[in-house]
Amino acid sequence: MKAKSITGTTPSDIKKALDESIGDGNQADGQDFRPTLAIILVSNMEDAEPIQSIFRNQGIEIFGVTAPHNFNEKGIREGHIIVMLLDIKPDHFKIVLNDYEGSSPFQAGYNAGLTGKNTFENPSFIISPLDFRVSNDELIRGLTDAAGHETMIAGGVCGDPADFSGVIFTNDASSKGGLLALILDQDKVEISGLAVSGWKPVGTTKKITKCEDSWALTIDNEPAMHVIQRFLGNDIVRDNSEGSGFVPTDLGYPLQFQRASGNAIMKPALFFNPADQSVMIAGGAKEGDHFRFSLPPDFDVIDKVVETTRICKEKEMPDADVLMVFSCVGRLGTFGPLISTEIEGLASTWGKPMIGFFSLGEFGKLDEGQCEFQGTTVSWVALKEK
Repeated sequence: MKAKSITGTTPSDIKKALDESIGDGNQADGQDFRPTLAIILVSNMEDAEPIQSIFRNQGIEIFGVTAPHNFNEKGIREGHIIVMLLDIKPDHFKIVLNDYEGSSPFQAGYNAGLTGKNTFENPSFIISPLDFRVSNDELIRGLTDAAGHETMIAGGVCGDPADFSGVIFTNDASSKGGLLALILDQDKVEISGLAVSGWKPVGTTKKITKCEDSWALTIDNEPAMHVIQRFLGNDIVRDNSEGSGFVPTDLGYPLQFQRASGNAIMKPALFFNPADQSVMIAGGAKEGDHFRFSLPPDFDVIDKVVETTRICKEKEMPDADVLMVFSCVGRLGTFGPLISTEIEGLASTWGKPMIGFFSLGEFGKLDEGQCEFQGTTVSWVALKEK
């Protein structure tokens, strides 16, 4: 499988780059490049429809999402349209878009999983849901109930972090709230990936003692907001009715929820409610869950993320055709310009085309267990057609 990334600031830029790519006969085997699949990241929703038309007219399948903060192997491309062109065999993949309208996240995930199992004996999934209000844990539960709990799943929640708006689209469909899935035949396309954070824990273990859905009401039998406030400080969590209710995503202090395997899952605090002193946890929480706070990040965090790809290259996948990366938008705010070091490190592992965006939540495996929804992590996946 050959891969090539193209960028531009307008749909017309992309059309020109696409035409040049298709007409490029300077491939290693001397053949023209004929892409069958395009991974498309648009910064502005208005560009989705004209981009959709361009690729539909060329007969190229589309996996398209809104991602204002995106990047490729050449670095961050703020405000750009980024496209990864792949000449993968059409029989080796399938794209589905399941709208949430009239359907629950669980059902949308279940339907995608069922499609995967009915299409391929051994499917894997790269997903990008849109709609911050729904439960992505329920989405994963539905998908794995249908496809199998050990199924390889990676991806990130798309949308504009300013207001959570966006669009997901294929050749002939689009939605402002739903699940977009690229289903791969794992017997034909080798896939390897991991979700990793790198944050170090600090302090004593805390316990969620009362919660409702995604809202933690009490921690260690104290109002949840008071406990978070003691750690983050009064400047961030204000104990009054005029508080904004929003916890900045660039704080760099995710909550590390303990798991049986020993690897913690990262779930940042998103909103607080001064009225009842509750705190909204990304990905939700359950009564009895235990967590620890995180130390401020340092260069070790970046090194740990990049090291996981190098270990994979050494032990599992010596060569790859393309790398896809879903990095939490909170990492962009936390590291600032230093995030480029992480992106460059990931791209250098295989030295092949890469595409990625800063997401609003990530999907991936933390270890040998099943896929989970989490935050402040980097979920990366390397692909190689057999």
